[in-house]
Amino acid sequence: MAAVPPGKHLVVSRTGAEVRVAFVQSGLTAAYYMERGRVPSIVGNVYKGKVVRVVPGMQAAFVDIGLERAAFLYVGDIEVPQAPRPTPSLDESKMLVPNDAPGEELDVTNAGGDEETVADAAPLAKWAAGAQQPVDLTDSGVATTADERLVEYVDPPPRPPKIEDLLRSGQEIVVQVRKEPLGTKGPRVTTQLALPGRFLVYLPAATHVGVSRRIRDKDERDRLRDLVEGLRRDREGFIVRTVCEGRSDDVLTADIDFLRTQWDEVSERIGTVRAPGLVYEEPDLVLRATRDLMSADIDRLVVDDIEDHVRLKAFVRRFLPTLLERLHLDESAAPLFERYGVERSLEVALDRNVRLPSGGYIVIDPTEALTAVDVNTGRYTGGRNLEETTLKVNLEAAQAVAEQVRLRDIGGLLVIDFIDMIEPAHRQQLYDEFCAHLEDDPARVSVLPVSEFGLVQMTRRRVREPLNRMLLDDCPACEGRGRLRSAETVGYEVLREIRRQVRSTRGGRSLQVRCAPHVAQVLRRVEPDTLEALEAQLGGRIHVIAEREWHRQRYDVSFHTEEGTA
Repeated sequence: MAAVPPGKHLVVSRTGAEVRVAFVQSGLTAAYYMERGRVPSIVGNVYKGKVVRVVPGMQAAFVDIGLERAAFLYVGDIEVPQAPRPTPSLDESKMLVPNDAPGEELDVTNAGGDEETVADAAPLAKWAAGAQQPVDLTDSGVATTADERLVEYVDPPPRPPKIEDLLRSGQEIVVQVRKEPLGTKGPRVTTQLALPGRFLVYLPAATHVGVSRRIRDKDERDRLRDLVEGLRRDREGFIVRTVCEGRSDDVLTADIDFLRTQWDEVSERIGTVRAPGLVYEEPDLVLRATRDLMSADIDRLVVDDIEDHVRLKAFVRRFLPTLLERLHLDESAAPLFERYGVERSLEVALDRNVRLPSGGYIVIDPTEALTAVDVNTGRYTGGRNLEETTLKVNLEAAQAVAEQVRLRDIGGLLVIDFIDMIEPAHRQQLYDEFCAHLEDDPARVSVLPVSEFGLVQMTRRRVREPLNRMLLDDCPACEGRGRLRSAETVGYEVLREIRRQVRSTRGGRSLQVRCAPHVAQVLRRVEPDTLEALEAQLGGRIHVIAEREWHRQRYDVSFHTEEGTA
């Protein structure tokens, strides 16, 4: 098999109705996205819905948007008209404040995602403080793609409105999906709409301009902000995406005109569509991935389907003409994902254990409340002393955990149990390395320092189902628990069932026991005396039959007559 060429590659593969996209960097799969025609992504879609229930105790409402489950709308995700405020007289009235979390940019699964529900309590804390506070203007809903927050010092806002004062049952409302349905939960929605373009995100109800934090050059940030601010109309806002860096005025002007036209079409449909109904649908994964991920630092965009290649060629020619030569159609016999090493990466990402180069390994265990990660030295004993050995394994684990969290798309709370280290400087080095590896993660991430117990706690924005839920089903034998009762445990369950059957009959009949081979072995070799005693009580034979095709926990105990089973 040919080696994967160096550099960064965006690989798109189609098999029937299934489309898969992988971002491959230096031979490693850094991100993976999948969409099947029968279950397309709905994040970014705009719906005209109807409120079915308002729940004051949760400060939330459930909205029927025409899907199987009602959508969840939190009070902090409702756009509330603001009265005009006087402009502060200080020159420092507007400033950029860096986020505490590593960089965030729109990804193909969340065209404007946000952090978890609990994060919406932050404005309440600002209100409770009483004095003048910086009010976050970009972290206001789905449009949290700005990598720095534009804040404006103003007087404390009035008490936040309650959900029951904003919505009522039966009310029609326009919402945008910001998170896919997860498990038994319906999608999460917001009324703070955002339409992503190639270079900008359009905010039809905002009044500010945000700039991606990944644009680090101050002069370039100022240029882009001033340019977009000069083109912005009243009652509209924009977020400048990372790919805007170095773009000319006419490119951004064209993107703004495109987004305004698109919003006009959405506005027209809002007036004509009956609730519940779809108003705006995000493009499919092929175009969405190209729009959100293709940039000047991507060396190749490779696709293996000729129809997708035609569509992408037209899209790239229109929006990314300078990158057209990097688009390639692959028609070789070998599967594209196998040649780029993606299939192997997926196998590792679906495994519980991940090996480290030194011989150590990490164990990733998702639970209902959090994901636990354990770091072990394994076979590695190569350091000069225990501290050096531990540091090497921990540093390798820090990189592996960051890669696996992104590839598996693990969201919510994570706790990583690194191997304990004595030296404070080593703990700080581990923390710094871990944060550095997380910088390229497109999701919002927050990490706490290494605790005295060697634990690192972090949160990662949850937008869609993690990889294991997308590709795997619960085991029918263990029902998703990941563990089976031992053969001995099942064997004694069978003995108790035999005893129950013996005591319920007058005797003189035979019992037939059908079970898995390992369980039958327990009954015959471990407890033959118990079977003989039960046969004596029964006054008949107990026939144990091993069923090769039965899984360990399945068994059947029934009376046997000459005509058959009773």
